[in-house]
Amino acid sequence: MDEMRERSSKRRNSRGGNSGRLLPVMSVLCFLLALALAAALVQLHKKQSQIRELILEQTQLQEEYEKKSEELAGYSLAAEGSEMSAAREEADGAEEEMPEGEAREMAEGETGEISAEASEESSGEAPEETEPIYLESLSGLEPGTIIPRERLDFSHLDRYFMSWEIEEGDNLYQRINGKSYRKNDYVPLNTLRYLKMPHYNFNGEIQVGEMIVNQDVMEDVFQIFKELFQAEYQIQSMYLVDNYWTGDPDSTDSASIDVNNTSAFCYRQITGGGRLSNHAYGRAIDLNPQQNPYVSYSSGSPKWAHANADAYIARDTGLPHVITHDDLAYQVFAKYGFRWGGDWNNPKDYQHFDRNQ
Repeated sequence: MDEMRERSSKRRNSRGGNSGRLLPVMSVLCFLLALALAAALVQLHKKQSQIRELILEQTQLQEEYEKKSEELAGYSLAAEGSEMSAAREEADGAEEEMPEGEAREMAEGETGEISAEASEESSGEAPEETEPIYLESLSGLEPGTIIPRERLDFSHLDRYFMSWEIEEGDNLYQRINGKSYRKNDYVPLNTLRYLKMPHYNFNGEIQVGEMIVNQDVMEDVFQIFKELFQAEYQIQSMYLVDNYWTGDPDSTDSASIDVNNTSAFCYRQITGGGRLSNHAYGRAIDLNPQQNPYVSYSSGSPKWAHANADAYIARDTGLPHVITHDDLAYQVFAKYGFRWGGDWNNPKDYQHFDRNQ
């Protein structure tokens, strides 16, 4: 019996010894497993950081791509406008030089060709229609750019009547500072707004125009020029007077008039001096000044300064672009509370529309 108890005791001691030896092994395995898990977590964190960096880089690249695409669209439109203008000038010159009989024959030949093409098209399958690619805005387009009519969404014209604040130090400020604008006690910079608007030029083309006005009249100015645009009212050009800067505001205004440029803001006094013009506040607009000149009657007979206006002193000639009470420009400006210089007793400023506020 004693021998059996001794054998049982030895077996228990043997199992206890084996368990004691396994504990360190298991501890080492757990430690190694914890190390592996920590290393995996570190790698996962690194991968997450790399993914975030890739997403940020992709976003930046997408923004750069969109910006470049918009710039390229502007360059393309400008090039198209230049090519169209050059082609038109060439065609006009060819028509002037062509004898009447030859021109008639060519016109008849072209009519025949067009009719034949139309007949061929009507007999064949109709071409596939594609949705027009509209401009989203005028952003990125230089003033004076010619825009093909099919590039504008006429059901959403508001997107093409755009405004920007002018901030000291920005590119626009650098363009006008010391010229049409200079620091003063009467017209703070933050009251002015830079506008871009489409208009029809004297060739019937849609052209990008620019203007600076006071924020007080900006919305009404947009409405006025939108109504003129919808009626295809023609304005020869619409640039800031800074494009014609001569060194002082008065002669600059004269230089702008010499090229029949429509403009608004210029920090200057009224003609003849004495007080600030409403142009200085951005609340006056001179429209097609060649056809609508400034005329003084102080001497009893009309006096004007610009030879390009000689044919437009008489206001009843029926010439195009002459503003009268029957003209759409007068009617639309008057609807929005603007006064017309053509209603003054003396002088008569037929190009001039203004509003005090």
